[in-house]
Amino acid sequence: MRKIYKIIYQLKSKYKSNIVFDTRLLKENDIFIGLKTKNNDGNLYYNDAIEKKASLVIVNVKYKHPKLFYTKDTQLFIKNFCQFVIDSYKGKIVAITGSVGKTTFKENIYHILKNNNFNTYRSYKNYNNIQGLQFSIMNMNLSSNYSVFELGINGSNEMTNLIKTLRPHYCLVTGIENSHIGNFRNFNHLIDNKLKIFNSKRLIMGLINYNYDSRYIKSKINSKVRFINVNNLNKYIRKNKKNFSIDFKYNKKKYLINSSKGDFCINIAIISFLFIKSFIKKIKLNNFFYDESIIEFRGKQVQTFIGNKRVCFYDHSYNASPFSLNKQILIFNERNIKQKVYILGAMKELGSQSDFFHIQIIKLVINLNLTKIIFIGEEFYKFKKRFNKLIFYKNYIPAVKYLNKEIDNIKNIFVMGSRSNQLDRLIKEYVK
Repeated sequence: MRKIYKIIYQLKSKYKSNIVFDTRLLKENDIFIGLKTKNNDGNLYYNDAIEKKASLVIVNVKYKHPKLFYTKDTQLFIKNFCQFVIDSYKGKIVAITGSVGKTTFKENIYHILKNNNFNTYRSYKNYNNIQGLQFSIMNMNLSSNYSVFELGINGSNEMTNLIKTLRPHYCLVTGIENSHIGNFRNFNHLIDNKLKIFNSKRLIMGLINYNYDSRYIKSKINSKVRFINVNNLNKYIRKNKKNFSIDFKYNKKKYLINSSKGDFCINIAIISFLFIKSFIKKIKLNNFFYDESIIEFRGKQVQTFIGNKRVCFYDHSYNASPFSLNKQILIFNERNIKQKVYILGAMKELGSQSDFFHIQIIKLVINLNLTKIIFIGEEFYKFKKRFNKLIFYKNYIPAVKYLNKEIDNIKNIFVMGSRSNQLDRLIKEYVK
């Protein structure tokens, strides 16, 4: 197998190609690996990959073609290839998990390292389950000094599998909340599984951002793991018309952070800095804390037309938690823009607390006196009668009709919810 692994890297080096599981995303000279899921079997799309001029096609189908490589089990091939990549990598691996903020922290840490002249790789978007992790590992830049990954779990022992695959050197837990209990028995069971990130056999240092009673956690971790709590710094954050800023000390040195993006960003910036400073002593603060490095509004802005009218979508259609949805609603509400519409998708994996957190979001928009609100998904829809003055739909399709009908009063459209609501399809109705 090592021979085919080396061929893959020769092709990647020659064509700057990516490894993909989906032929719809495949570009000329990319490498396609057939992946079987619950709903589809990617192995059957080998002809599509060949027609799109893939440089190599790896499937469990025996077919004579110079670019096709047969393997009996593509899942096993992927697992073994990931092990080969991790074994070959000479840099250090950084892993991030937590209840909220994984992608934001990952992006900030990536920018910190990059802006301090380290060759740095980061995992793709918010792909943080085992399949997403494998995808990101196989596309790693082996010449990078650091590789930064986010890890997400929905059930018991998933973190064990992720850590055995990645084997990170430095690990950060951004925080643990009881808003994503989902498939876990209780909050302590959730904590236990999050903390398995520190079970990496190559762990050099771990850090936990934790702002309440940590006695239970301290009983579960080893001496390589430290705690941090920056909440006590919040009172020192200053705000003027254009900026947020804070002065703070670390190892008797003074630092200044400026951001136009909010106090939440300041907290992320401080934690990111202190985390990296714990394993790279020569990191300079003033080299990387620009606004483009401090990402609090993760969603991308997409300009398009509905009919003849130009509108802007603020796209957060891929993920939502009670904390992140609450925060982004407040941020969008404070923006000095007119004719706003909020399209809010239901949040998943909240277990027995699902009703509580969805009602909290509904009450938030009522208290803010927001007028144009659309709630989408079964978890919101069940409260239609209770909050009968608001708009509730089971799926995104009626929301398209609403936008078309109300377009004269719409310019800016905020879209956020868990991926399963398919709110990205709503945006694609208008962005071709």
